[in-house]
Amino acid sequence: MCGGGSSNSSSTTGGSGNSCGDTTYPPISGGNQGWASRYWDCCKPSCGWAANANSPVKSCDKNDNSLGATEQPNSCEHNGESGAFTCHGMAAWACSSEVSYGFAAVNGVSCGTCFQLEFTGTSHNAPGDPGSAALAGKTMIVMATNIGNISQGQFDLLIPGGGVGQHNGCSGQWGIDNNELGQQYGGFLPACKQQNPNNHEGVKTCMRNKCQSVFGARGLTQLYDGCMWFVDWFHAADNPNFRYQQVSCPAELNAAAH
Repeated sequence: MCGGGSSNSSSTTGGSGNSCGDTTYPPISGGNQGWASRYWDCCKPSCGWAANANSPVKSCDKNDNSLGATEQPNSCEHNGESGAFTCHGMAAWACSSEVSYGFAAVNGVSCGTCFQLEFTGTSHNAPGDPGSAALAGKTMIVMATNIGNISQGQFDLLIPGGGVGQHNGCSGQWGIDNNELGQQYGGFLPACKQQNPNNHEGVKTCMRNKCQSVFGARGLTQLYDGCMWFVDWFHAADNPNFRYQQVSCPAELNAAAH
């Protein structure tokens, strides 16, 4: 299927347990150029504060119980020991082989704005990246739920195992050593690429093992599913390029966020 593709003819459920609508996304005509980085820092999203959003996104407690649109403090201010965290159900999920839904940190847009990303098959920083090539033509619909130290056109996708970035609430939340979380910026992927030069299947096998050891073995099912989504649907693409445009938010993304 070329271009944006579409979801299956009936509603589907991704690994996260979230559902998908019956929406078709035609190829983007025009749009803007951007690229996707990745992170999962466990912190309360900036769009979880009433001061930042007309409809704040939900947060969860340390055990992933929903707190709703809470004004509880950011867990990253307490080393991940208490406060409000990113809910595990905000991990990306596949609707079909061609379409996925998810969330992202994006600067300069209103909280809750949604975008269609159409991947071009190239990488922002890794020429010849086979994962980015395999992603060509696929579509992702993302909702902006956070901001960060990121550039114009950069969408920092919320992906378990994607690196904690500037802040780290995950070590405290999961009771895990920082070393198990991978590279601060990039997560599991850089080490897997270093261990498997010129062997993308080896990279993906390495990633699957890390998804299992960090998330699966701890019973963090939604995070495991989101980590595996990065391997299987996203093809472990390293900072892929895309074209993007603003779209209406699917009801299923709104439901997962609120």
